[in-house]
Amino acid sequence: MSNVEIVKRSYEAFARDDLEGVMGDMDPEIVWHQAQGLPHGGTYRGLDEVKRNIFDPLDEEWWNEFTADPDEFLDAGQNVVVIGRYRGTAKETGKQLDVPFVHIWTLEGDKAVQFRQYLDTAGWVGALQG
Repeated sequence: MSNVEIVKRSYEAFARDDLEGVMGDMDPEIVWHQAQGLPHGGTYRGLDEVKRNIFDPLDEEWWNEFTADPDEFLDAGQNVVVIGRYRGTAKETGKQLDVPFVHIWTLEGDKAVQFRQYLDTAGWVGALQG
């Protein structure tokens, strides 16, 4: 399976609300760089930190509906660049989220060892905070 296929599989699992599938292709010690302009921005290490700080709050705290819709997967060898859009409805404000993102995944073997996120943080924060 190619690196692009591995990364695509993660987005497909996310679309099905299959968190186990999403995290199944991540190295247990993954380094996750969340965009600094977000309320939860920063660097997280390991699957437990990523789940607790990234995935759990998506549904529990922030969004009634949330999708990460990839438009393009660019094969850069060990890295896979994903261009897409985040869409959702904020729980507290009811505002719509529709912002572009770029994700850069770094794989070693068949596992993602690093994730870097770039997006319109003002649009994300604006939807959450009203």
